Amino acid sequence: MREVDRLSFIREPSKAYTGFSLQDLWQKCSLAARFTIVATIVVGISMALLGRWVATRIETSVITNTATAAALYMDRFVEPHVQDLATGEVLGAKARDALSRLVKTNAFKQQVIAVKIWRPDGTIVYSNFENLIGKRFPVSAALAKALTGTVAPEFNHLGNEESLDELALGMPLLEIYSPIRQTNTAHIIAVAEFYQIADSLARQLELARLEGFMMVGGLSLLMLAALIGIVRQGSRTIANQQIALNGRISDLSKSLALNQELRERLADANRRATESGERFLRRVSAELHDGPVQLIGLALLRLDGIGASARKRAAEPGADDTLEIIRGALKDALGEIRGLSHGLALPELENLSFLEALDLAISNHERRSATSVKVCFPQHLPAVPASIKACAYRFVQEGLNNAFRHADGTGQRVHVSWDGVKLDIEVSDEGPGISEMNMSGNGQLGLAGMRDRIESLGGNMLIIGMAGQGTRLQASFAFKEK
Repeated sequence: MREVDRLSFIREPSKAYTGFSLQDLWQKCSLAARFTIVATIVVGISMALLGRWVATRIETSVITNTATAAALYMDRFVEPHVQDLATGEVLGAKARDALSRLVKTNAFKQQVIAVKIWRPDGTIVYSNFENLIGKRFPVSAALAKALTGTVAPEFNHLGNEESLDELALGMPLLEIYSPIRQTNTAHIIAVAEFYQIADSLARQLELARLEGFMMVGGLSLLMLAALIGIVRQGSRTIANQQIALNGRISDLSKSLALNQELRERLADANRRATESGERFLRRVSAELHDGPVQLIGLALLRLDGIGASARKRAAEPGADDTLEIIRGALKDALGEIRGLSHGLALPELENLSFLEALDLAISNHERRSATSVKVCFPQHLPAVPASIKACAYRFVQEGLNNAFRHADGTGQRVHVSWDGVKLDIEVSDEGPGISEMNMSGNGQLGLAGMRDRIESLGGNMLIIGMAGQGTRLQASFAFKEK
C-alpha cells in the first residue's frame, strides 16, 4: 500500500503537493486568521452585491426624477403642437413648422438634440431627423410603458433601430418617453421622445455610485474590523488556554508515566519480597532439618544404644518408664519439627513448568486426601515468573485443602486459562458453599493471607459462593509474554 501511494505521488506530484500544502497551511492558521479569511470573502461578496443594489437604486431614482422633471417641462412646449393627432394620423404643416422652430431654438438645443413624436402603432409622425418621418418601428418596452401614461426614461440604452442617428453622436444621452394627452382630457394621443444631453447626469450618477460603494464599503470594513477584533481576542484567549491545557496535559502525562514506573517498581519489589520470603522459608526449613532434627535424631539413637543397660536395671522401679517418656517426647518433637519444616519449604519448583507445578500440588492433594480433582489446562502457556508460579502453587494447595475440609472433596476442579494478557486460575467445588462471613476471605487466616500474597504480585483474588452451589476461588495475574 505504501509503495502504491508513493508511485501515485510521483505520477502527480504537483496535485498531491498542492492539496497537502493548502490543507497544511489552513491547519496552521489560527482561529482568528481563519475567521478573517472566511469573513472577508463572505462580507466582501455580500457588500459588493449590496453596493451594486444600492447604486442601481440610486441610479434609477435619479434618472426617473430627472426624466419626470424634463418631461413636464417639455410637454408644456410640445403638447399644443401635437393636437392634430387627436383627430388624425399625421401632423399638419403648421404643427410641423412650429415643432421645427422649437427644436432650433438655442434654449432647446442646449438641452435636447433630438425629438420624435410617436403614434401608438409605432409610427414616427415627426422627428428633427426628417429621414425617420413616416417610418414605422416595433413598439419598444419604453414606448409601450409611455402609452400607459408613465414617463419611461432610458440612460445610454440606444440599442433600437430608430436611435442609430443619436448613437452616432457618441455622447451620454437620456432618452425620455413622455405621454402626450389630448387637451383637457386623459386620452393619450401620442408619445414624445426626447434625447437630452446627459453629461451632467452621467457625472452625478458616477458620483452617486462612488458614494454608495464608499458608504457600503466603509460600513463593511468597520463591521468586519469589529468582528475580527472580537474573534482575535477570543482566539488569543483560546490559544492561551490551549497552551495552559497542553502544559497540564504534559504534566499529567509525566505524572502518569511516573506513577506507572512506580507501580512497576512496586510490583518488582513485591515479587522480589515474595521470592525472598520463599528463600527465607526454605532456609528456615533447612536449618530446622540440619539442626534440631539432627540433634533429636542423634539423641534417639543414643537412647536406643543404652536400651540394653536400661533393661538390665529393669528391676529398679520407674527407670524404664523414664526412658520411654523421654523417647516418646523426642519422637513427638521430631515429628512436629519435620512437619513444620515440610510445611515451610516448597518442593523444588525451579525445574518445573507452571503447569507441572500445579499438577504436583494436585497430585499431592489427591494422595493425601484420597480424592480426585478434575483438571482443565490450556494447550499453550508462556513462561510464568517464578514468584507467580510459587504463589499459584500455594493458591491451588490452599483452595483444594478448603474444598476437602468444607465440601469433603466433592466436585473438586482446577481450571487454568490464558488469553495472551491475563492468566486465570480457578479452584472450585460442589459443596454447600462458603459462608457470607468468609466471602471476602477475612473469616479465614489462610484465604486472607492468600489474598494479600496475590495482590502483592499485582494480581486479584475473587471468592464466589452460593448456598448449595459450591465455592469458586479465582486468582488472576497479568504479565507480558516473553
